[in-house]
Amino acid sequence: MDPGPDGATSDPQHGQAGVHSVYVSDKSQSGMIAGLKRSYTPARPDPWLQRKLAVGILIALVIWSFYVVVGRACAPLIQRHSSTGLGRGTGIGVMIAFVLLFLIFAWSYVKMIATGPGFAPDFVDPSPPPKLPPTTEGVGPDPSDTAPIANFLSQALRAPSDTTPAPQEETGRWREIPRPVPRVDTGPRWCKFCEINKPDRTHHCRHCGKCVMQFDHHCMWIGQCVGWANHKFFIIFNLWATLYCLYILVFLIVYTKSDSSVDGQVIGLIAVSALFGLFALSMLLTHVYLIMTGRTTVESFKGRDQDEQEALVLQLEYGHLWHNQQKRKVKRRWEEEWGGVPVDARWRWGSAGQLWMEEMGKTRLGWLLPIGRPLGDGIHFRSNPRFGPNGEWLRKKDWPARLQV
Repeated sequence: MDPGPDGATSDPQHGQAGVHSVYVSDKSQSGMIAGLKRSYTPARPDPWLQRKLAVGILIALVIWSFYVVVGRACAPLIQRHSSTGLGRGTGIGVMIAFVLLFLIFAWSYVKMIATGPGFAPDFVDPSPPPKLPPTTEGVGPDPSDTAPIANFLSQALRAPSDTTPAPQEETGRWREIPRPVPRVDTGPRWCKFCEINKPDRTHHCRHCGKCVMQFDHHCMWIGQCVGWANHKFFIIFNLWATLYCLYILVFLIVYTKSDSSVDGQVIGLIAVSALFGLFALSMLLTHVYLIMTGRTTVESFKGRDQDEQEALVLQLEYGHLWHNQQKRKVKRRWEEEWGGVPVDARWRWGSAGQLWMEEMGKTRLGWLLPIGRPLGDGIHFRSNPRFGPNGEWLRKKDWPARLQV
């Protein structure tokens, strides 16, 4: 009696029983999968271990880095057992500075993972479903949809594939090409998972299972979302992570060059510090720029989507490789018509310094250390008057008169 390809018996006398056993097993497996899908929905957070696994990995790496720097590099210098020739005083000075840097770095990380992003259900009262269908169900991050230009695109797509529709000069000028404009929801942004009307800039995170105020992104290295309440701590953490990795990198490179022997753990930590240091620095610079331009990570995608839609419209009109001068003319006309305001600048109102203080607080010490809190309440934000009340991207002629000058 030999087993079949699926583990069922192939004996003719027991063939039916074997098939039945496989059938039951498949049904049980399907039931388990269905149960898991019901258990983990956007209304519920991911399993705790799944959300916190990367946090444990990062903590383990930090502990290892402390051991390598103190136990395998500084201790031999202090005990005069090292062949580097750097001296006891160097070892003591490097270790004291490293421990201080480690404590501030650890403080910033603990503050980061202990501070929630600001969950909207904790600040907004529940509300019943709107009478009309909600405009956005909000499984975050919400995509920045761009409204289709139905007639224009349908005509372009029906054009013969071997020809490119050329601009018409029947009226003595290039044919007007409408700019693709993002669709704007004007109804209540009701979340069916949290059962609330979402405030501006709030999105539902499927990993945390809740709506997050001023949602930026979900970060696996902190095991939660980055949002209104903890964005400043995320930036401060990346600042100290960059300095921590840079300190380790510089010291261990000098140590390795001075040592006649090769320590594999020291070499490994140099590589890890370089990798994480570059990552932390890139995150730091990116988020400082986003703050000073009044955007979050998810909001910045709207500009990328707009560029893609505009490129698609121009390609359908002029082709991929031809009429580049005409494409530039159309883009310049669009810029003039909309006043050069980017599509993702709805919350860019005020100077870069004002936007920075709204996010990081007014105390300068709070820009460097994980203390204080952001200004505001995470629900109400100053809106750029060049946009409509629902975030409509307005033409310059529709701006307030004082801004049209």
